[in-house]
Amino acid sequence: MNYDKLTGEQKAAILLISLGADISSKLLKHEFTEDEVERITASIAEMDKVPNEIQKQVIEEFIYLIQARDYLLNGGVNYAKELLEKTYGYEKGSEILDRISSTMQSMPFGSLRKTDPRHILSFIREEHPQTIAFVLSYLKPDQAAVILAELNPQIQSEVARRVAILDRISPEVAKEVEKVLEKKLASVAQHEETVVGGVQCLVNILNRVDRATEKAIFEQLERADPNLSEEVRRMMFIFEDIVKLHDISIQKVLREVDNKDLALAMKGANQEVNNRIYKNMSKRAADMLKEEIEYMGPVRLKEVEEAQQRIVNVIRRLEEAGEIVISRGGEDAILV
Repeated sequence: MNYDKLTGEQKAAILLISLGADISSKLLKHEFTEDEVERITASIAEMDKVPNEIQKQVIEEFIYLIQARDYLLNGGVNYAKELLEKTYGYEKGSEILDRISSTMQSMPFGSLRKTDPRHILSFIREEHPQTIAFVLSYLKPDQAAVILAELNPQIQSEVARRVAILDRISPEVAKEVEKVLEKKLASVAQHEETVVGGVQCLVNILNRVDRATEKAIFEQLERADPNLSEEVRRMMFIFEDIVKLHDISIQKVLREVDNKDLALAMKGANQEVNNRIYKNMSKRAADMLKEEIEYMGPVRLKEVEEAQQRIVNVIRRLEEAGEIVISRGGEDAILV
């Protein structure tokens, strides 16, 4: 297998193979069109054994492109060029920038992602909620959170709902919105549909708004679409996010949760999460919990996820009661 002769689809297939089934399935579900999924899975099926060196080269290229894209989005072409050349040298840096720049040409609203969100708000606040939701879906979550928080409360939840139910938008629609907003934005050269919006997009935005805005949106969203509201709530805080809590908050959570649920939840958690939990327990309690987990034996993933969700529900309940704090963008998270 020759790395230089690999197609983009073959490289994508090798990357997904390297990442493992769990992560790859999520990427295929949320990041690719159906046609792309078919072509990539066909490439996966045709592969027998991928040499370790080829896997390493594909992963390195993926990292290069992700870094370049981040530099380009957050600092512009000159900033990206400077960082890439310092990191990888002139020739390699220029090559990476050329590749990612051609890809970025197809991203709608590219210039908006480098614009002050309050300026964006000034010319979209009077637009239809669907148009606002469409634009927010293309922005960085931090930008979208500022705009959502400043919208008229009467349309906040409607915009949030529309962000969550957006799925795939054609380039023609994106062009039409660009014309309406009278902005010279990135053209959409490709004919494939672009994945925007969705529940995860709304979750990313809500995780960055202040608590008051989040609460107001959920109150209205629950009335308009209870099922969607519940789905968003489940994704707002996951079990692994417990490491983001203050030690005092973790201790309060541990006093409220069932020990069997805790052991089951930690059975499928990463070491960082487990260490943070053990840190907030007495040595005796931690030793007993470790022993229970050790003698538990194999458990179904579904049971682990259900236990983790029950603990997340306890965390959300304590936050609603004002007993713990979950830090969010736009809030003062200092504890006194």
